[in-house]
Amino acid sequence: MAPTAALRTAYPSSPPPVTAPTAPQAGTPAMLPGAVAPNSAVVPPPQATAPQAALAQMVQAALPRQNSIASLTAALTAVAGKVALPEPVIRAAQQVLANRVVLDGGKLNGAALQKAVLGSGIFQEAALGDATARLPTAQTDMKSALLGLRQSLATWLGQQGALAAVAQPPPPLRGQVPRAKGPLPAPVDPASGSESVGKQLLDRTDAALSRMRLHQHASLPDPATRNADWSLDLPVVISGQQTLLQMQIHRDEHGASEDQNERGWQMRFAMNVPDMGEVGAQVTLRGRTTGVMLWAADAETSAALESEINALRDTLASVGLQPGSVIVRHGAPQTPAPGPSGHFVDARS
Repeated sequence: MAPTAALRTAYPSSPPPVTAPTAPQAGTPAMLPGAVAPNSAVVPPPQATAPQAALAQMVQAALPRQNSIASLTAALTAVAGKVALPEPVIRAAQQVLANRVVLDGGKLNGAALQKAVLGSGIFQEAALGDATARLPTAQTDMKSALLGLRQSLATWLGQQGALAAVAQPPPPLRGQVPRAKGPLPAPVDPASGSESVGKQLLDRTDAALSRMRLHQHASLPDPATRNADWSLDLPVVISGQQTLLQMQIHRDEHGASEDQNERGWQMRFAMNVPDMGEVGAQVTLRGRTTGVMLWAADAETSAALESEINALRDTLASVGLQPGSVIVRHGAPQTPAPGPSGHFVDARS
């Protein structure tokens, strides 16, 4: 089933209404919802809006609008200093660009990755609702930055109708293998005029916010388990070139009798690296045992990664981790069947 069809099947556009009984008043018998009281008019039972209905409406609205945030950041970079935009729009655009992950020398350490994940935007409501949470402020959160840019653009341009649909990446789904292969963002012509550029920026901002909401939806906890999954996109700059790192983080269910340090974690990501093509990895951690599966769509890149396997093992050991299975797969993986962290699924099976 296609990703879009799968989402629409899981969340129909018109879920059944939920009715709730009203509390009886003192001195009157309890009435069933919809019952007719003596000598009174028929009053329809009150209806409560189910959270599932709100989620369904959000998904239905976001699906046709969603697009990669890289489409927006590429446009903002292309018009910077070349188009006369209002000062509030410029400041908001700078905030969005400031939330990108800049890799100096192509390297990303753990602290920078943690900061980027927390500021990715999927935790925005949690940060606003919990004053004690150790999460980024609104000024350093990507969703907050996108909302600020949208507000400044709408204040300048007024409400605009959606532009013509463009090629979209597949929407994020729980358990889907991250892939960095997708349609390239269409260029924005700075010579088309400031208002035309502004309308394109507003459309791309709406598309990035729609995709952010779908990532948040894919990151909702599974009510049947205590597993935790997070799905997110990180706009990345490598050697001055923009790309996108698509990531999923999974935490296994933790039993009351299980040592918390033995809980399994899994991280999967994919990105397009300049001069290397599409590459990705699956990293698992259980206790101090770490497994790594690297893959590359390009044969030369996968061969280069394979030549560094021993060095990777040594690096893991040098930071106190016990290397487990450390392998390189040639070619992009297929979506595997769900499995617990700490176990690899053969991408070719």
